[in-house]
Amino acid sequence: MTMDQQNLLSVQADASALLQPTNENNKRAFQTDGEGQEHSHNKKRPMTFIASWQKKTYTMSCTPEETVEQLKLKLQGLTNVRPQNMKLLNLVKGKLPSDDTCLESLSLRRKPGSNAVEFLMLGTADANIFKDPDQVDTLPDVLNDLEYDYFPSDHPTHLDQAKVQKKLKETTEKTTIRLINPLREGKKLLVMDLDYTLFDCKSPASHISELMRPGMHSYLTSAYEHYDIVIWSQTSWRTLEAKVTELGILSHPDYKIAFVMDISTMISVTTLKADGSEFKHQVKALDIIWSKFPQFSAKNTIHVDDLSRNFALNPKCGLKISAFKHAPVKRLTDRELYYVARYLLLIVNVDDFTILNHKRWRSYPGVLE
Repeated sequence: MTMDQQNLLSVQADASALLQPTNENNKRAFQTDGEGQEHSHNKKRPMTFIASWQKKTYTMSCTPEETVEQLKLKLQGLTNVRPQNMKLLNLVKGKLPSDDTCLESLSLRRKPGSNAVEFLMLGTADANIFKDPDQVDTLPDVLNDLEYDYFPSDHPTHLDQAKVQKKLKETTEKTTIRLINPLREGKKLLVMDLDYTLFDCKSPASHISELMRPGMHSYLTSAYEHYDIVIWSQTSWRTLEAKVTELGILSHPDYKIAFVMDISTMISVTTLKADGSEFKHQVKALDIIWSKFPQFSAKNTIHVDDLSRNFALNPKCGLKISAFKHAPVKRLTDRELYYVARYLLLIVNVDDFTILNHKRWRSYPGVLE
């Protein structure tokens, strides 16, 4: 074999070696390229979103390049709720960014073991949205049953006490109250409603914080000095959890919530309206709490709610607060929580709350001064 032939074979061998991924660097390079292609493929996969609204779920598929606005438009097609009237809770960590933000850039909340993004939507469909009375030709002569309210102390409820006590016993037995923060010795108990009491749950807003009742955090901070605080809402646990989280109620540095209760711990009762017709509704029976924590009773518990019918089983403990609705307008003038906070401080040294008439709380000396 000539020298030229030997040189040619050597060059061919070197070239063949360069084309084979025989060393570790070439293997890693080859694997990295493949993984990059696979990552790129996964990155462009459609994203699944599951929205919960009014006890129904809606599943949507979006591309990563689509925006928050496009997600809202898809929701509008499914629910007839306009994007400007929507509030999306638990979609991202922190405040929802602007509508033109791409979905792939969001810090989405995904449950462990699931690629789907589940969140809650609040909002009113066009057909049910509030209209100013001046903009409609006729108004109903009577309130809807959901809006019907009464003071138990002034209204003959005609409750079937045997049925009520049976339901109360059953609900008490199945209810487990989990403390979020420990109860403190010597404190009285403040049971707070949430919707329309601490915030407006219906009006459109870009973020739920815009719907907080004026002075909400200051009110809870003031009350916390003398009262252990409970939030009891006539909504599902998941919805309640999302609301109190987004409102910052569970993480505020100046007050602590002892525990929260949802609609599953309420009981239904049937009473009679003024016209004699039956009216069935849910009530918040404080006896459930008292049975679990016997240091509390009617003597040291006060329940603040915008619906006085919720006091049906414990009328002496109820303080009715005006409903906070249409927040964008009302928040400019609403001062209700400031007055209730003052009342709670004025009565804190009263040994037995049952001697008080919470129905006339506004006229208590010092409240409106």
